Amino acid sequence: LRDAPRNYIQRYRQLASPQLANEAGAEKTLLIFYISSYGNTARMAQSLRDGAEAIEGVRVSLYDLQGGEVTPFVDLIEAADGLALGTPTINGDAVKPVWDLLSSLAVVNVKDKLGAAFGSYGWSGEAVAMVEDRLRGLKLRVPLAGVKVKLIPTEDELGRCRAFGRDLALHLTGRATRRIVSMEELNKGVHFKEQAHA
Repeated sequence: LRDAPRNYIQRYRQLASPQLANEAGAEKTLLIFYISSYGNTARMAQSLRDGAEAIEGVRVSLYDLQGGEVTPFVDLIEAADGLALGTPTINGDAVKPVWDLLSSLAVVNVKDKLGAAFGSYGWSGEAVAMVEDRLRGLKLRVPLAGVKVKLIPTEDELGRCRAFGRDLALHLTGRATRRIVSMEELNKGVHFKEQAHA
């Protein structure tokens, strides 16, 4: 992999793109991208994947952005139904590979795809909300507030990540419970009224 890594990445892109389209069939596809400084966001991503895979009709793929090259993922994202991004918060921001991936989406049609964000943090955890705002700016649907975990995720927090993955998969397949939020509740950020999905 030290000789001509871009050629290997391009070859992977050629092999993966048709496979995603052909094998998925009627299934909905959810792509989970993450980068992890100390392994905490990676553990969250794996738990999110496990939760999403528990829902029938959803195919989940997990990708580590550590390599730095995001171009091979653009076609995969354009063909997918949903996208979740995991990032640690470092110096009050998401990390560069996540912003690079989001910037690359400006040239493809991602309108109305499902979007989500998650990540670990040490101090304040702004990255998740920043990524969600960018996803909304790209016209993706962000139906669920992202999951943030301080430092190393506990088993309970990994359980929250699995539940988040299940909820994302339910939204992707149209089987989620619809939430109606009043402006008062939105301002308070608490107590959503639940209504069965029509």
